[in-house]
Amino acid sequence: MNIPEQGVLPTSERYFFTPSALARELFYYPSRCGHYFCDHRYSFSHQAETAQLYEHNSHIMLFAVQDGALQLDLGGTEVLAGAGQIVLFDCSEPYSYHGFDGLEFYWLLFDGLNVRPFYRRILQAHSGRKVFVPSAFVQITRQLDELHAACASDERMTEAGCSQLIHRLLCMLLLNEEGAPRAESSRVAQAIRYMRQHLAEPVTVEDVAHAVNLSPSHFSREFKSRTGYSPYEYLVLRRIDEAKHLLTTSELSVTEIAYQVGYNSKENFIHAFQKNVGVSPGLFRRFPV
Repeated sequence: MNIPEQGVLPTSERYFFTPSALARELFYYPSRCGHYFCDHRYSFSHQAETAQLYEHNSHIMLFAVQDGALQLDLGGTEVLAGAGQIVLFDCSEPYSYHGFDGLEFYWLLFDGLNVRPFYRRILQAHSGRKVFVPSAFVQITRQLDELHAACASDERMTEAGCSQLIHRLLCMLLLNEEGAPRAESSRVAQAIRYMRQHLAEPVTVEDVAHAVNLSPSHFSREFKSRTGYSPYEYLVLRRIDEAKHLLTTSELSVTEIAYQVGYNSKENFIHAFQKNVGVSPGLFRRFPV
């Protein structure tokens, strides 16, 4: 494929997507993607003419570096991205990058739905770094290769299929679900079972961490990395779930339910329920939705 960009070798691929009105309203969608093989002449920045286009400068960019390296300046911070690393940045902010001989990488420019909140949470999960090593790197590149293979065979994915693929990528970047150490994964599963079994007790995060033989800080990091919740948030939401069940299937009073789902007072339970559900327990019992 002949790509008129200096330093992009002929073995490279690039594809364009024009989203429908439906995709812009409801889906995640790509605007372009590529699988590039480059030499040291390759470079790009937010000042390039192409980068000024709305479909470019309003989107999020994802790189998956397969081989070689990229030197990047992202908002004034210089960083080197090598094989096995992901680069994620907002194209509305200043950036520039250039390649070295032997560079191979996938790239995806995308937007839609709640992409920016997702983007911010992913960066937060990786300590604010825009270049990082996800545990699911192999799975991420497989997804990108699937997208390219469909384009190359002239059997493009549907817009719904593209949206699902991008959502999977974002979840893998956020939660590090694939390739997590088996022992840590097992301990998170043990912790979830422990919390479910002790939901009616005033169990704390420290109690759960002790039950799975981890320090509270390490346990909290591992739990959130695997589930997307903090342990405390998980406890609260499961207690609210159980309270909803009791409100709709029993004659227990709100006070009795509060104690049965682990709260030490009716007031604390009502506050937590209203904060997470948007209505009081009494109103939910009358109009369960």
